[in-house]
Amino acid sequence: MALDSYKHTPPLNLERKFPENMTSAMSLLYKAKRGEKGNVVGKRYAVPAFNVTTFQSINAAFTAFEMLGSSGLLAFSNSALKHFGRGEAIFGLEIVSDYIAKMASRTKIQVATHLDHGDYITEKGRKVVQAAISCLSSVMADNSTDHVNQTHTDLADNIGLTREVVNIAHPLGVSVEGELGVLAGEEDEDTHSEISTYTNPQELERFLRETGVLMLAPTIGTMHGPNKGKPGSKVKLQIDLAHTLLKIANSIDERICFVIHGASTLYQEVTSYALSSLRKFESAEASVKKWEEFVGTDWEQIVDIVQAGFCKINTDTENRQTFLAKLLGTVIKDPAKIDIRFYDISCTEGLTQSYLRKLIMAGNYGVWYEPKIDVEDFRFDLAKPLQELTSAV
Repeated sequence: MALDSYKHTPPLNLERKFPENMTSAMSLLYKAKRGEKGNVVGKRYAVPAFNVTTFQSINAAFTAFEMLGSSGLLAFSNSALKHFGRGEAIFGLEIVSDYIAKMASRTKIQVATHLDHGDYITEKGRKVVQAAISCLSSVMADNSTDHVNQTHTDLADNIGLTREVVNIAHPLGVSVEGELGVLAGEEDEDTHSEISTYTNPQELERFLRETGVLMLAPTIGTMHGPNKGKPGSKVKLQIDLAHTLLKIANSIDERICFVIHGASTLYQEVTSYALSSLRKFESAEASVKKWEEFVGTDWEQIVDIVQAGFCKINTDTENRQTFLAKLLGTVIKDPAKIDIRFYDISCTEGLTQSYLRKLIMAGNYGVWYEPKIDVEDFRFDLAKPLQELTSAV
């Protein structure tokens, strides 16, 4: 499609120079959608967007990216930014963007940073989005849901607000992700919804043409949070709807990349490890019950839509679960170790395992160079040190 088909918005500035080894999320996603690894075009893959909330999680993600030669995508929620910034999201943005730029300068992969669920509806949210455009390489304009009043936003308002973000971000080379439809569940204290609506195919073309976004999060049945259904059941995604939406988007611009929110997988290895540790604590019955009730998104369904063209997978809950499980096991192993670094290193290694697992599942390895570990040989096991699980190539 010709660029002038977007009558209302500027094109994404592809000449923008970000800090060394950093780029926009859009550039990484489009490579994944095309199946580009090095100079080869092959099977499509996806780029997991890891929602990071601590410096340990950033460090673990970089370790995983570098082990696998992966495209790196680090996402930040508003509550995570407040955590980094001692209660101030914009201060948190300044801190993490500087930290990641320094980390990226020491690597040989390409990394993008992304504001997750940026709220351009409220005045406070607008300030965070505007600051994120200055600090990060990608932002989400989540204007499909009014989180304050717990209702969906009128289509025209969603388009207008999202277009405002695109008008500011695209000239600066910052890619923008829009959302159409409402995703239920709770990601954190700043992002939750009691309602859910699927993306309407009839509204999609208008939204894409009038906003100019090149990244879109449709709602097809995934949910935020650790409880995505009833225990023993599988989350049922609307695969036919996903294909319909992709067909419409590709007819407008084949560069448009689709995003899966609420796609965390419940790893049985993590659940088993956590339950084994919990049962060694006294009065842990309530916690055991919570772990037994966690339900993740069925990965086999996600694989199908990745091959169809979804190329960004948002993950958060599975990594929180892995961190907690590893912490429980580490405390049981040595509850009198008076060295914070002992617990820090152990839990960071657990997070690295979680990131490695998802990157391999998504096919995001060997993008910038050959993996430094044997991908086929990697086994997720929180009871073992990371070095033992990552045999050299």
